[in-house]
Amino acid sequence: MQRFDHPAQPMNPYPDAPVEIAAFRYDSALFLVRLKDAVKLRTGEDADYLTARPYAVSWRPKDGEWRQIIVPEGLITDLTSVPRWLRWFVGRVGPWLEAAIVHDYLYLAWQDVPGRTPTEQNRTFADDIMFAAMKEADVRWWVARLIYWAVSTFGQKPYERRKEDRYIDLSDLDVVKRTPLRIPRV
Repeated sequence: MQRFDHPAQPMNPYPDAPVEIAAFRYDSALFLVRLKDAVKLRTGEDADYLTARPYAVSWRPKDGEWRQIIVPEGLITDLTSVPRWLRWFVGRVGPWLEAAIVHDYLYLAWQDVPGRTPTEQNRTFADDIMFAAMKEADVRWWVARLIYWAVSTFGQKPYERRKEDRYIDLSDLDVVKRTPLRIPRV
């Protein structure tokens, strides 16, 4: 399985200046995949997932045109990063999942753009996009506020941490090899 540190065509998803997000929309379905050997390969408490196709969302700044963010195929994600002790309240999967995937991407995309470094402006943009995406998904306002508070308060270190293996090549035969499903007869 080939892991790599940037998508084939890196794009800069960040605005050039601080912005107020006036609108957000989901442009495509989110397709996630978990490798068949994922449970054997896991490094933390659970195995990672991958975006199986590019995932597109758009946002519009106040008095501006729509801009698209495309999460590349093969992005490694842990779904929604929630401490185990809080999962009774906010699970790793819920109406905020799509927002969390975009947020995961924006927290590491600065590494994909040559010469880019982590900035507070880009981190704030990532957090604001997540909040706008949760509002669009009709996540209860107080849950969205709590999640937003958590990422904006505790996200600094994860955002600045370099992550070497960020993507997996989904055309790799070890990844896409399919075996027929056999259901035993009873």
